Amino acid sequence: MTTVLYYLPASPPCRSVLLLAKMIGVELDLKVLNIMEGEQLKPDFVELNPQHCIPTMDDHGLVLWESRVILSYLVSAYGKDENLYPKDFRSRAIVDQRLHFDLGTLYQRVVDYYFPTIHLGAHLDQTKKAKLAEALGWFEAMLKQYQWSAANHFTIADIALCVTVSQIEAFQFDLHPYPRVRAWLLKCKDELEGHGYKEINETGAETLAGLFRSKLKQ
Repeated sequence: MTTVLYYLPASPPCRSVLLLAKMIGVELDLKVLNIMEGEQLKPDFVELNPQHCIPTMDDHGLVLWESRVILSYLVSAYGKDENLYPKDFRSRAIVDQRLHFDLGTLYQRVVDYYFPTIHLGAHLDQTKKAKLAEALGWFEAMLKQYQWSAANHFTIADIALCVTVSQIEAFQFDLHPYPRVRAWLLKCKDELEGHGYKEINETGAETLAGLFRSKLKQ
């Protein structure tokens, strides 16, 4: 029995889980759940996950959702490289902080700015654009501290944040004011190149960006 992942290929949180699984060699039984068509509201899935969101993972009866929790679980359960999620509690706290920053601030501001257009065809809100720029500025400052986002080595925080920032890049948001972010993103792409970056993340990011652009023209 393999680990089951309910996902949508274009979803940024789903892509981060796919990248990590590829990196650490976890075999996933992938089940596409098209949330644009409401498939997440089917009774059997709601019973599995009352919040009916993706990604949702079923690892031999352990059901988890929220991608960043899945990242930390997978690397703790199956990863062999302790650098990805350090066991030292002080080092791990920095990784956790960056993951929470991604979830609650950076990625949330991506959702706030772009997703009303994607889902509802709404006009872009310049106030929300400024909020996203503010969050990128904070991340730019964080990158002064370490060679990577949370340490002097690659961690799961880099995976989550790379997916978010590469999606921002695919949306053609201006990243020129953030030189550290741009340099870090290039390093992440190189690090993930042998772990399905193009087919998993780049393709998904362009799919979502294409959907955004099509809605913007309507």
